[in-house]
Amino acid sequence: SCYPGIMNGMAEVHADGVSRRLRDALRIGNTYTIFDIAPLIGVNPVALRQTGVFRKSGSDAFVILVTLNKRSDTTQYADALNEESSLLFWEGQTSMRTAEDSFRKGLDCYAFVRDRSGIPYDFYGRAVVLRSHINEPGTPSEFVLYLPEYDEYRTRLHRNAETLSESILFSGPTERENVQRIRTAQKKYRDLVIDLWHGQCAVTGVDETSWLIASHIKPWRESSDAERIDPRNSLLLSPNYDKLFDRGVISFSPENGKIILPAQASFRFWKNMDRLGINDEKTLSYVPEGTGKYLDYHRHRVFGYSPPAEFDLDSFVSELPVNSYIN
Repeated sequence: SCYPGIMNGMAEVHADGVSRRLRDALRIGNTYTIFDIAPLIGVNPVALRQTGVFRKSGSDAFVILVTLNKRSDTTQYADALNEESSLLFWEGQTSMRTAEDSFRKGLDCYAFVRDRSGIPYDFYGRAVVLRSHINEPGTPSEFVLYLPEYDEYRTRLHRNAETLSESILFSGPTERENVQRIRTAQKKYRDLVIDLWHGQCAVTGVDETSWLIASHIKPWRESSDAERIDPRNSLLLSPNYDKLFDRGVISFSPENGKIILPAQASFRFWKNMDRLGINDEKTLSYVPEGTGKYLDYHRHRVFGYSPPAEFDLDSFVSELPVNSYIN
């Protein structure tokens, strides 16, 4: 997959297009019915009742309509929403490739999510591909979608609440104090990880700790605050293993630590793995208690997925025009 992950693709060109109408009319955190959404994208509401993803021909945007708990008589796509990390785990269509094609073209994707059928959708703003696993027709492709505008919306609400509390109780910390606190926490986390893995690479046994990387198993952006500082959510790895693990090229069994490699890959792939000395006999030195649940997440949500190419997500998020979304 080579999805650019870029939102505001054609929307920047067509200032009066569908994407602009959606941004002007909708507010994150509000609820909408298909009768509210349909006129904005120029379709009959009946069309939205028959699909979970819709793009009108020639449009600069498309919408995904997600029902998390589906009726037993409908196709059971495995969709899930993690509001704390602002992630939507979403499966595309089994036959048509509307979403895949739209993401590839850089069109804006707007996400509407509800818990069950028969109720309005909550609006979560635009969605960007964080990782994707593209399957053959007949099997839905799998996407990890980040909801950056919703994330910023939640952050602002949380920040406003904290500011109010601090103004009542005491003056808040300075920016310098915040930076120092983060640096101290990062060093403490690394020290705990080194201790957990006995100062050695979890796979190779290399014990020059200055060469090793304390890598989160469940990615930082997808972890809760508690998970981010949990040393059990870590592998201490040499750079080669860290890079491959971080990009989902390899994983490790949560039961016994045995390396997990792709079921199918090119000759070039296996040749390069051989050059790195990586094969199916590699295993973690052990699986610490409490680490298995993080390895299970990596196995099912990171391994085998491809990140978008040449896309700086953090830079993009910092430039999002979210003000118009907030009530």
